Amino acid sequence: MDAIGQLELTWAQGYNGSPARYIDKDVICYQCGSNVKFVAEDGAETVFNFKGNGVGPFAVHPNAKCFAVAEQCLNPKICIYVYPTFRELVMLQDGTQLEYHKMSFSQSEYLATVSGVPDFELILWNYTNGTKLTSTKVSTEPITSMNFNPGSWRQICITTERTITLWQTEQSNDKYLLQPQKVKLPPSEPSIYGDEDKDRDQPTRASTRMTSYTIDVPRPAIAGLVGEKAEQLEEIQDLTPRVIPLCQAWTPGGDLFIGCRGGQLIRVDGEVIKARVLYYPPLRAETPMSRATSATNSRFQSQTDLINMSRKQTKLGADDTSNSMIEGSFDCIVLHKRGLYVGGQDGMLRLIDTKSEDCRVIEQCNINQPITSLSFPPSYRRLAIGSCEGSLHLYEAGIPNSLKLLKDLHWGTVMGIGCLTGNEHVVSVKEDGELQVWTMDKGKFVSSVSVGVPATCMACSPLTHVAAVGTVSGHVMIVDLTNVQKPRIIKSTRMYHVPVSNLTYDVDGNFLITGAENGQVFVIDGRASKDFSPIGYTVVEGEILTITTFTVNGVVKVSITTNSSGNRRNGADALLYFELPEDILKDPRKSVTSLKCDFKDASIKKMVLKKHAVCCVPKTKKLHQISLPDEVPKKGHAEPLLPETEFPGHQLPGAKLLLSPHGKWLASYGIDGYVQVRAIGSLDRFISIRPHDYHSGGVRNIAFSDDSQSVFTTGQDGVICCYSWNYSSSGIGKAKSAMESARARKTKLMQGQKDEDEVVRKMSDWVPPLRSSRPASAEMDQSEKERAALEQALASDEIYRTPTPTAATNATWQDMQKLEWVKAEDAQYHDVKKDLRIQIRDMRRTIQEMLKQNETLPAIEKLGRHEFDLDIEEQNRLQTEADSEVQRVREEIEFDNLAKIYLREMIKKECWDDMKVKGRAVQAFYSNLEVSNFPMRERSKEFDKLLNTVTIRRKIELAELAARKSEIEVANRPTTTAEKKNVPAPVTKATTKDSSDENIHQDDDLGEGEDEDGEKPSTTGSLATDTIGAQYGGGSDLFYSQFDLHTREQKINQIILLEDAIHRIKVAFNKEFDDIHSKKVSEIGKIKEKNKRIKKIMDDIDLDEEIILPLLSIYEEPEQLLIVKDEEVKVEKYLTPEQKKKKEEEDKLEEERRLKEKGDNARERGLGMMMGGVLEIKKEDELKKDIPKPLFMQTKEQKDWTEDEKRLAAEFEQKVKDLNEEREKYRKQLETELRKLQSIIQDSMSGFDDMLNQVFMKKIKVMMVVYQEELKILRLRASLLVEEELETQEQELNRLVEHKKTLKALTAQAMIESKKHLDTYKNDYENLQYEDKAMDKTFKREFNDVTALQQDQLYRLFRRRPKIPRLKGFDTPAAPSTGDHGLPNPFADRPSTARQHAQAKNNVESAINDLDRDVNNPEGVELSVWERLCKFRRIKIENEFLIKQKALVFAEMEAFYRKRQDEDEQLKNEIEDLQMKISKLKNDEARVNLNLEVQLLLKQGQVETDTSTFIADYKNSALIHRSVVEELNTNIKKLGEDKIASMVESKDFRKGIIQLEWEHKKMLMEMEDFQNKMKDIQFMKVTREIQLFLNNVQEYEAKKADEINKLEQTILTQLKHHEKKLAHQKKILREHNRTIKAKDADNSNIDSDLMERNVTVNERKLIDEVNADRRSDAGKDKRYMEIVQRRKLVDLAKAQAQEVAVLRAEVERLRMRTFPALVQVEH
Repeated sequence: MDAIGQLELTWAQGYNGSPARYIDKDVICYQCGSNVKFVAEDGAETVFNFKGNGVGPFAVHPNAKCFAVAEQCLNPKICIYVYPTFRELVMLQDGTQLEYHKMSFSQSEYLATVSGVPDFELILWNYTNGTKLTSTKVSTEPITSMNFNPGSWRQICITTERTITLWQTEQSNDKYLLQPQKVKLPPSEPSIYGDEDKDRDQPTRASTRMTSYTIDVPRPAIAGLVGEKAEQLEEIQDLTPRVIPLCQAWTPGGDLFIGCRGGQLIRVDGEVIKARVLYYPPLRAETPMSRATSATNSRFQSQTDLINMSRKQTKLGADDTSNSMIEGSFDCIVLHKRGLYVGGQDGMLRLIDTKSEDCRVIEQCNINQPITSLSFPPSYRRLAIGSCEGSLHLYEAGIPNSLKLLKDLHWGTVMGIGCLTGNEHVVSVKEDGELQVWTMDKGKFVSSVSVGVPATCMACSPLTHVAAVGTVSGHVMIVDLTNVQKPRIIKSTRMYHVPVSNLTYDVDGNFLITGAENGQVFVIDGRASKDFSPIGYTVVEGEILTITTFTVNGVVKVSITTNSSGNRRNGADALLYFELPEDILKDPRKSVTSLKCDFKDASIKKMVLKKHAVCCVPKTKKLHQISLPDEVPKKGHAEPLLPETEFPGHQLPGAKLLLSPHGKWLASYGIDGYVQVRAIGSLDRFISIRPHDYHSGGVRNIAFSDDSQSVFTTGQDGVICCYSWNYSSSGIGKAKSAMESARARKTKLMQGQKDEDEVVRKMSDWVPPLRSSRPASAEMDQSEKERAALEQALASDEIYRTPTPTAATNATWQDMQKLEWVKAEDAQYHDVKKDLRIQIRDMRRTIQEMLKQNETLPAIEKLGRHEFDLDIEEQNRLQTEADSEVQRVREEIEFDNLAKIYLREMIKKECWDDMKVKGRAVQAFYSNLEVSNFPMRERSKEFDKLLNTVTIRRKIELAELAARKSEIEVANRPTTTAEKKNVPAPVTKATTKDSSDENIHQDDDLGEGEDEDGEKPSTTGSLATDTIGAQYGGGSDLFYSQFDLHTREQKINQIILLEDAIHRIKVAFNKEFDDIHSKKVSEIGKIKEKNKRIKKIMDDIDLDEEIILPLLSIYEEPEQLLIVKDEEVKVEKYLTPEQKKKKEEEDKLEEERRLKEKGDNARERGLGMMMGGVLEIKKEDELKKDIPKPLFMQTKEQKDWTEDEKRLAAEFEQKVKDLNEEREKYRKQLETELRKLQSIIQDSMSGFDDMLNQVFMKKIKVMMVVYQEELKILRLRASLLVEEELETQEQELNRLVEHKKTLKALTAQAMIESKKHLDTYKNDYENLQYEDKAMDKTFKREFNDVTALQQDQLYRLFRRRPKIPRLKGFDTPAAPSTGDHGLPNPFADRPSTARQHAQAKNNVESAINDLDRDVNNPEGVELSVWERLCKFRRIKIENEFLIKQKALVFAEMEAFYRKRQDEDEQLKNEIEDLQMKISKLKNDEARVNLNLEVQLLLKQGQVETDTSTFIADYKNSALIHRSVVEELNTNIKKLGEDKIASMVESKDFRKGIIQLEWEHKKMLMEMEDFQNKMKDIQFMKVTREIQLFLNNVQEYEAKKADEINKLEQTILTQLKHHEKKLAHQKKILREHNRTIKAKDADNSNIDSDLMERNVTVNERKLIDEVNADRRSDAGKDKRYMEIVQRRKLVDLAKAQAQEVAVLRAEVERLRMRTFPALVQVEH
């Protein structure tokens, strides 16, 4: 086949909205599938077919008219081509291993690429010479955009969905280096700015709350991360929603505008490398508090820096909502001198004023399609706008109404393609139902029409200019293309209820074969004269894969491959093969079985070859040639169709075949993207083309032109490609044969084609049926009417005739045929159906009579309702359906129950079966007290083994410690008598341990010191041998002292020992708990026994009281939860037939046993006859019996009794009285026993509650101990965790140190190389300067042949330089030219570096040419000399220009070297900082290991801190030894006693002073008293009586005795007189009392009279007051004067009385002076 020629791409159509860039001033190019399409603004199109292996990313140079295309294969290459010659400029190789992701050109000669898996590198190329300058690793995230800075090729911006990275290219001569600078993305919502400004707290690890020392542990160390994951942890933990960058645009100042997916616009400052959000999109209008409808937003109230933004958004939302940019408005942006053009999914092109603070929209244009691409040409006057819907527009910048449609291809997946007869037009259909017509020669778009429904396939008729389109709704639509400028739909027939999958015309166009997923294959008449009416159908099994037709001797043969496995990848497993003879067109009814139009298998010679009949081509990837049988194989004798020959196929499975119209070429195509064309005679040789890439889905459809000169392909990429033959010299003959065959077929069909086209033209347009607004309700109304008619007929016992069914609105052609068949059948058998209806009516009546009669029969004669059902098959069917439904429901329930059972078993296994000690509780009888045990699992063998190992190690350690301590003591202590006699002193284990602890902690401030009672806090915690923990079974001598836990192994061993101790404590308590539980069970058993007696007593005495019935609750018997009792099941148990049968047998046996027991039982009968039915006579039974009353007492009156009867009656009454007394006595005995039993029960229950209370108190203490040890375990584990974190941090710091050292080594190497290059370049630069200076020196020697004057003139001209713009540097913008002011290019004032160099070089060249003109030649200088001067000066100027360039390069190299030095110094400082951190970390580790956390159990009085809070804070507290406190207390007590003694001494001394003072005062007072006595004695009067006493004492006494006798007699007399006087006074008193009573009566009378008089007085007073004014006041002054005179007299009397008293006292004093005084006269 390759001898014929080659297939070359003629044209390609398709645009998916990919970036469309200007490659020339008026030419736009974009990627079109595997090709590159060039479209001029005038509509001219060119396509470039890329010959590489796959097509990767595509890039266009903005200035150099070249483009780059990357391959997509193993070790891909980048090819750069020149437009418009498509000459390959260079091929870039060895860039990556598998793929490229992005490419971008700079404004000069540089190309940046980003590779994908597995490299992920950013590579910088110099594409002019194909050299790879440098590369560096980048992020593995998909890249959304990448661009060079148009003003500086050294800056590259790469954005992903999560990052923005600016890459700065540094250069040192030929060495390049890329340095990244990451930009932190701002939040996607402005309300998050406040949270972003808050600094995150650095996590710390504090030892406990009792210490203020903390350790700063970074988050990666806490997470246990080292390496890159540790560096990425902050990004991973950052849950703030941030903007998603999509596109970018550089500014001349080096800043960046970046559009984001959420509708945000941000600006990145190129100097500080910080992003700032310029615009946030408004919320949707329906959202509350929307920015589009509200003037203020609550989210901005706390953000003062966003007030302007809020005002701007409010203005946009309130004033002009059309200008409001919402989400998706910044999908692509491009910078213009007037502002920033943006576009997005909303289809609006906007120009934003970047100079304003509120992002004001100053220009906009509605594209009405999503915008995905924006591009300016170098002139920046027009804007190319691309859309993902396949359109290209041109827009004049600054002119809003200048939008022009350049191209509209309506992008979408091409579902089918075909060529119209005549070899002029190609027809394709898109997935949305858009049918398009193209010219065959150039691929020009002609017209289009939409079928209105998504399309699935298409086929063009070879007979007439129509195209058949299959849709997802099952319709086959015929489109008239006789006038390709105005295509129209002329017919639509619904063939399926499922989508149409295949459409195929035969060669002559007489038949149209359709297929669908339901396996039905319809044959439609392809002629318009027959109205494209369907002929018939046949059914195949499985999914239809392909339908192929070919004609042999006028008979159309159809082969259909199907797949019944459900997986298309398995290929075909069956082949349907049938024929369509010409007779079938004339009379189709002969070939169908009925009006349903289903073909007879014999008439079409249908053959079905199943299973192994067809080899599966997709699995083998080869082309098989198979011969089909001519006759239908017999059943059971089908032989497998094996391939006769095999030919090489495609690289991937799933290829399809297509035969050319002239039947000599075979084309195959598949998902690998290749199309292979072979000659039928030589299938092993083929021509291969790759129109579509397999990454996009490969080739979907192909089509040959009528003359087979062109091949059309479509792919999943939505591109249509046209390939034409480029014949070789030997292939022209074969091409002529193909064209002659096409010409002959065209001549054959010409007349029929004209006729059919004429019929098509006359056909009217198809009008879609009007859909009813209520189709469902109409059908419902119809069904209700039918139901009402049926019920009415049944009620009236009339014949009901089902109405003729009507076609539904969405009925298929097959449904219509079935209805016609039903109607015909109904008309044919009308009379028969009528007779049958009458017979059925009669039968119904008869059965109804039988039913009525059956109701009147006895129950034994009645028949079941089901026995009257005549339709046994229907009954069986319904029963089967019901049984199947029951079975289905039963299976669902069983599966549900199985899941629940599994869940139950898992829970039971986890929480019950695996528990060695099941959790249970014991509850008190009289209170809510409840005590539970400790549920415990079985300890694993691994733990027991580990515990055994730890125990043995610990014992060895203790033995070694004791031996070492004894050796030390023996060496240090003096030799005793026992040691001298070599007798070892006995040492107990306890003393050894105590001494070891004492030795270890003798110098420790926190050592243990005993108090007076021998108590001390245990360093091993609550489980020490002398603590409460040891009392509950947790004590051990193997525990480490808490002061010894320094190493990791010791802490782990301590944890294991503590866990074992906790286990032992729980086991010990559980044992006691089991005892108390058994005690309660036994108590309940005893109470039940007593309750039996209590119940018997209560029955005997007819007492109704509540009986105490204690039971075990579900908490005490949790195993009862796992037992389901029958009374808990509320539904009836389902029994299988086998279980029912078994239960019936058991019930039958039970009934027989019960009947036997009810039969004649001799034992019971004898017991009842002989002993009254009891074996033992009980007293209570006898007391229950009443004494029989004599008969005469019942029959006779008492007066008629005889004496004997009276005696018997008296005896009866006595017996009754005795019986009652005995009953009452027995009742009291029973009541006493009852109360005693109840008291015993209560006492036992109370006693048990007391025991349970004791167990509860013990449980509290046990839990306290357990919690203390668990707290200790948690502290140890926390310390182990801190150690692990510190180790992780140390590993990370060591890794960073090594990494920094590696970087430092690289930096040092780069610095050395840079220094070396700098020195070399400096030498070259200095040599060049020396040569330049040497030219000045050699000027006179060069021009020594002229005069001195001329030599001076020439030297001045030699030194003259043109005025050119100064070249400042590579990255410094040149001075703006005057011609660039009118350009809209924003970078016109700041050209790129390459443009600066080119412009400077051109300016120098033009200036030199101006200087070299002959007009500048001075007079007298020969022309040869002038030319020599010009040449010498040109060399000089070029040399100077080169020196300036060298100077700039040298400055850059120096800057590069200095930067490497700075980096080296920075890395050195960072390494030092890291080493300091490592040193600090080691100190922290040592402090963690040495600064141990000791948990001590202290008494309440030993805690001196404030414990008012629930959890006390001990950070500012100190733990000191008890001995220190006791010593301080002793000192304090001693000092207190001294102070008290001093105070007592001081008090006693002061007391003595006070006593002396008091005695002194007493003596003074006694002295004064004596002096007064002396005065009294001196002034005392000596009466006669005193004189008598002094003269004769005896007489004086006798006289006194006589006086006393007289006085006594006088007293007796006075007493008698007093008694008499007292009796008289009493008498008087009685009289006075009588008088008082009389006076009281008089007073009461007087009071009544007084009240009357008061009334009278008041009345008089009122009258007097009324007449007061009339009275005279003459006596008032007189009475006043009398009162004043009396007052004066009283005062005078008082004054005179005082004077009298004074005078009397003076008289008494004078009188006393005259009395005699007993004064001793001194001689």
